[in-house]
Amino acid sequence: MKVAVTVSEGALEQAEGAGAVLAARWGRDVGPLSARSTSKGALLAEAHAVFRALGSGASLAAVQAACLSGRILRQRARETRRQIWNALHHRYFAWNPPRWVLADLADAARGEATDARFVGLAYIHYARRDRLTFEFVTEKLSALWMARTVEVRRDDVLDFIAGCEGREARVKRWRETTRKKLAGNVLSALRDFGLLDGVQRKKIRRPTVRPEVALHLWRLLHGEGLRGRALVEARDWRLFLWEVADVQFALAGLKLPNEPLGEGQ
Repeated sequence: MKVAVTVSEGALEQAEGAGAVLAARWGRDVGPLSARSTSKGALLAEAHAVFRALGSGASLAAVQAACLSGRILRQRARETRRQIWNALHHRYFAWNPPRWVLADLADAARGEATDARFVGLAYIHYARRDRLTFEFVTEKLSALWMARTVEVRRDDVLDFIAGCEGREARVKRWRETTRKKLAGNVLSALRDFGLLDGVQRKKIRRPTVRPEVALHLWRLLHGEGLRGRALVEARDWRLFLWEVADVQFALAGLKLPNEPLGEGQ
């Protein structure tokens, strides 16, 4: 006998709200679309210097002081260094990540800033901490890739931003100059992270994803409470331009923990 189950709108909203709180706890940007995080680009060299310093034993407070004073960040203007630090802090530290997140990044920073492991880890957090980038890649860019359309233009980003106006009131207030700057910054950052080739004419390509990077994302999604098929089908995997079969293949080669991972592990 089938039993009909009725769920009130209030219960659904409460469940969605609880899910958003948990997702934010694991670093996902669940707020309104913002121009904040994309304004400084990928910042790979700067992030690498910060995590290399942390890996050498420096405290976060000491690293911040060294960044602002010019000992780690070498930009001449203190205001520029402050803005870069704020961008890095938002991506990697403001959400109070578990220790293993920072340990993974610090360990990867022992190699070069261009190493696929460090670039991949930095990219995960860059995209998850900025809804505009996350949604552009997982909705627009991945769709272009699946359709075998490899060329991407600034107009593709601008069209995507315009399409968000119906559900994001603040986007309507963005000026044309702001939108064009955002579009350029997003594409430049994605090129630095290995998803695009080219300077003037950019083409999509699948980034190199190291097993450690796939495991890192798996642990983030696991922390959010995703299990089984929901985890495998999470939109986050599209950040690598992967389909479900690609995710399954990658995870099959990993040694995944059987027990739940605590926040501090």
